[in-house]
Amino acid sequence: MTPNELKSLVFETVTAPSLAARKVMAFDAPQAALWLGLILMAALHGIYYGILLPGAAKAGLVMPAMANAPLLIAGLLLSIFVVMAYLMAMSGRLLGGVGDFAAMMKVTIWLQAMRLLAQVVISTLSLISPALGWVAMMAVGLWGIFILLTFVATAHEFEVIKAVGVIVMTFFATIIVLSTLMTVFGVATPPTTGGL
Repeated sequence: MTPNELKSLVFETVTAPSLAARKVMAFDAPQAALWLGLILMAALHGIYYGILLPGAAKAGLVMPAMANAPLLIAGLLLSIFVVMAYLMAMSGRLLGGVGDFAAMMKVTIWLQAMRLLAQVVISTLSLISPALGWVAMMAVGLWGIFILLTFVATAHEFEVIKAVGVIVMTFFATIIVLSTLMTVFGVATPPTTGGL
């Protein structure tokens, strides 16, 4: 894929997500390349959060254990990406879809790349104007949901309403998995020792 094709796909993901989803689904990549893509996305997100979270930890917004462990964050994110791709494939099949794990890996890789790009833009805007950053975050969040639903529906070749079911099932299952992983890795919120 050339730089111009990549820029075109980014633009189409925002303005014509159905068309972009078909292009992503048509991208021929071996399974090993898809796994590398997931690992790369987890690593890049880990780097981003490694830069962002120390300041948030000082403000008391996140636990220091998470803020100072970018490798741990990347590992958790990779686990979440894999689980999400698997759950989107399986839940979609339950609803009559045709998308497999590889298709959902493509969806996850591309949309996580778009998410990272959006986060960098929002962070930059927030430095200029917190209010502008907040507006951008809300707009990206709302439109991002529609883009995700469109990609899932396209991958499974069914209507968007079924994609809603896929995302709801995946969301709750991923929360359970994330909570379990955080407990296993010892980064869950410690219990209080007294008071309210």
